[in-house]
Amino acid sequence: MEQQAGQGASGAGTEAAKPEPRLSAEAVTWAFRLLISRDPFTQEEVESHRHWPDLDTLRRVCADTWEFHDFFDSAREGVPSYGMPIFLMRPSADPAFPFRFAPPSLEDPVGQMCTAAQFDDPAFAEIVGAMGMAPVRGRRSWEQAWIVSLLATHGMVAQGRRGLGFGVGRERIPSLLASRGVKVLASDRPAAEPSLHPGSERTALFHPEILHLEDFEQLVDYRPIDMRDLPADLDGQFDFCWSASALDRLGSVEAATAFLEESLRVLKPGGLSVHCFTLNISSDTALLRHPELVALRRQDLETLAARIRAQGHEMLPVNLHPGLDPEDAEVSSRPDAPPRPKQRHGVSVVTSFGLALRKAG
Repeated sequence: MEQQAGQGASGAGTEAAKPEPRLSAEAVTWAFRLLISRDPFTQEEVESHRHWPDLDTLRRVCADTWEFHDFFDSAREGVPSYGMPIFLMRPSADPAFPFRFAPPSLEDPVGQMCTAAQFDDPAFAEIVGAMGMAPVRGRRSWEQAWIVSLLATHGMVAQGRRGLGFGVGRERIPSLLASRGVKVLASDRPAAEPSLHPGSERTALFHPEILHLEDFEQLVDYRPIDMRDLPADLDGQFDFCWSASALDRLGSVEAATAFLEESLRVLKPGGLSVHCFTLNISSDTALLRHPELVALRRQDLETLAARIRAQGHEMLPVNLHPGLDPEDAEVSSRPDAPPRPKQRHGVSVVTSFGLALRKAG
């Protein structure tokens, strides 16, 4: 042992010595068994947790997992569950944040979260049917239905309108809008490398069960756009813009709210900026710790509302009611669990939320 320590301390001509693990492999393994009800998957997973400074830190890390919260909720309620926190029910003192609190519906959409009852709304079946989708009771289906419903309610799904979609992927919304006479510019983040098949991004948006190819060719165009740096030539060109879950990939709350504010630039006076994203519904202060997912909080929406109102724009009513159906009290976390409107990421419970902003004028 003394010889090994001496060799590690010299460091001459070798890699810098790694810090000695502070916790034993046995302690890490037992923490996994007791707190998250499984053994570590690999030896690498064990080693990655041996560097924590003490057992209290390891305990907090294990407690910040969906496995722990599944166990904790099931011990109290029998199933993983969600209890509505007071901050969602609190009316806003700022008129810039037009607060509502009532069970949301797709028949009369405002800013609202995904809830179980909305999958039974006639509007949901009508919209997903028009897009040739199966009526799956999942958040991604709800997001597309909410976007279309809100745009239609405000007269945006009509002949001669112009819409800009951000981060569209293979969405069916561009084809549906074009089938109603809307001229669409669809976009997604620029690819890291040039495509081997130029034009494939646009082609992927064509759904023949929704509209004819001739209408698609005439009404739908595609352009790569970085949501962190909107081109100036888009300013004031569109009646509306939209995105579904694209904000989640922007890396930070600051980048996501900056995009929402900047998106108003591309609109004509009175135009609508309509977006679905992940909302933290378990805390108004804690930030979700996840490298590939941004979750906004109520306070972020209130700050945005005040900022855009100072510029003459407005946030449409915001309804923070989390639903009354038994499914609305359940939380999905395990990959094999049935889809639910609410999902756990570590200590946080999140859901899909739709928000609409109107440009001044």
